[in-house]
Amino acid sequence: MSYKDDLAVKIATGNSCELVALQYQALIENTQDLEKYISKNDKEKIFASSDKIRDILSNLISTLGDDNNEFKNASIDLYLYINRVINNVVIKKDTSETESIVKMLETLRDAWYSAGTNISDKNEHKNLSKGITYGKTDVNISGSTSDLGRG
Repeated sequence: MSYKDDLAVKIATGNSCELVALQYQALIENTQDLEKYISKNDKEKIFASSDKIRDILSNLISTLGDDNNEFKNASIDLYLYINRVINNVVIKKDTSETESIVKMLETLRDAWYSAGTNISDKNEHKNLSKGITYGKTDVNISGSTSDLGRG
């Protein structure tokens, strides 16, 4: 199974915590790509990677909900900090701070994966599983997105 196929399966079958962990994994991979593109001075890919990082951070912020609580505020502060570091990396072309960001993201990813193993909605997408077809190169998911997250 290719990386893309494996990712499609994880997205289709993951619970809410595992989906957050996948977003952290995407942040890690894009930060590592950013380092690589900066070392090659590939401006187009530098901006594409930093844009992807910002998109993921925006998505993570949007999933925090409307309630004003300590977790939400701390999470937003963390995401804004990561964004500032990434901006400085892009502007200064200095990747010295990216390793600490990657380590932090790995810790968060692992924590969310661990939390995901302890919640009950794992692999209980009964209605969704009926709409999944497997091909040689892809996984096709059909049906209503309202089936996502239902047991």
